[in-house]
Amino acid sequence: YAMAGPAFDPDCCLALPSAKIAVMGPSAAVNAVFFNQLEAIGDQSARADKRSELMAEYAEGVDLLHLASELVIDAVVQPEDLREELVRRFARYAGRLRALPQKRNAIPPA
Repeated sequence: YAMAGPAFDPDCCLALPSAKIAVMGPSAAVNAVFFNQLEAIGDQSARADKRSELMAEYAEGVDLLHLASELVIDAVVQPEDLREELVRRFARYAGRLRALPQKRNAIPPA
């Protein structure tokens, strides 16, 4: 994930409506995962149909509203509301105490 995605356990994960949350796009994912299966299909049109079907399944799985419904992201924010949402969330998290791990072998600055 880029920009503190859900795997980094951020305080929150916001998305704009145009966001795409996935490791890679549908075409690259289908090629990476199903390459051998697709190559085994001899008929070009059948292969193209299967590729389109798999890409649609992948796109459905990373749909923004689907991810929001499964709590992968906390909110889908409209661009015009983003500044207000960020100010509100930064204010909420400003007083949060974080327990940082003790440094066993600290490295002093040079």
